[in-house]
Amino acid sequence: MRSVAHSNVYWPGIDEQISQCVRSCVECSRVAKTNSKTNLESWPSPKKPWQRIHADYAGPVNGNYYLIVVDAFSKWPEVVSTKRITTSATVAMFREIFARNGFPETLVIDNGMQFTSEKFEAFCSNRGVLHLKTPPYHPQSNGLAERFVDTFKRGLRKITAGGEALDEAIDTLLLCYRSIPCRSAPEEKSPAELLLGRNLRTGMDLLKPPTLFYKQTDFKQEDQFNRKHGTKARNYDAKDLVWAKVHRNNTWSWEPGRVLGRIGRVIYNVWLPAKRDLVRSHANQLKKRYESEKPRAPVTQQTSQIPLNILLESCGVSKSSTTEPEGPMSANPKSAQSSKPMEVPHQTHTRSPRTLTQQQSSQLRQSSRVRRPPVRYEPYHLF
Repeated sequence: MRSVAHSNVYWPGIDEQISQCVRSCVECSRVAKTNSKTNLESWPSPKKPWQRIHADYAGPVNGNYYLIVVDAFSKWPEVVSTKRITTSATVAMFREIFARNGFPETLVIDNGMQFTSEKFEAFCSNRGVLHLKTPPYHPQSNGLAERFVDTFKRGLRKITAGGEALDEAIDTLLLCYRSIPCRSAPEEKSPAELLLGRNLRTGMDLLKPPTLFYKQTDFKQEDQFNRKHGTKARNYDAKDLVWAKVHRNNTWSWEPGRVLGRIGRVIYNVWLPAKRDLVRSHANQLKKRYESEKPRAPVTQQTSQIPLNILLESCGVSKSSTTEPEGPMSANPKSAQSSKPMEVPHQTHTRSPRTLTQQQSSQLRQSSRVRRPPVRYEPYHLF
């Protein structure tokens, strides 16, 4: 425009007047391009956790919406699933989040209808929360929440691709995100360490040895309890016979059992043979069991009438060899009665080797292996 004007006319200030005419044209301004971006102005860094939080809705994902809340200091995320994004539903979800983490000082949210209603404004005002609304369709103003929305959607696609359910995928994603150090966080610590003051125990911690328990050194509470109730120390060893208190259908009864082992200082695993059940009982639920010894039946010497010929055959002596020669002694009246049955103790007669061999051959030989029940019948141990 200025070149064409210079080739035909000229007056002082012609270039400025031509530029002013173009800038004031309404039709030209409506179809003009967007100006270059202005200088970036970041949010001020908070000094403590849960001082300023950013929130936004993500979804729909499989018919569900998700309220995303991110802490600006620790980068700790909170995710709540919902099917309704009305003001009442939004207030209820924020009430639940505030119950766990407390009231923030500043809440940054976009200009959604559920966030600009009078009910939501009153909800924030009653709790002393400064409600800041970012410009519509400018996600950079609420970049912390928008960035996690993108991370949330991409993470769900990756985890669910492995066959994990949606609800389980959300829990897995939150656990990983909260326990991983963040470069933009103070000292590059994890969100859990900044907000909770400790690291979360994850599957990677299973590679380390477990933490040993220790007994507290303050015995004031224990001494007070022991004096009040007059307690007595009771210890049980493995294989001790005990009576165990077993609860069934709001009632309890003493059942005979045997101690398998100690779990802790006052907790035991007890096997109940009558019910074939393993129970875990406190020392207060056990008491000693004593079995009465049954008196042995007295051994009585039974006698039986055994004919003499059978007794002689069992001893390997023939009847003819016992016949005495004729003479003065043959007239003994006792010898004439030698064929009569006589009373002998049942346990005094002996058997010939021939009889013992026949008896041993008639008995079945038993295996010498050690017999034990199958593994499935052994009592299980709880540790």
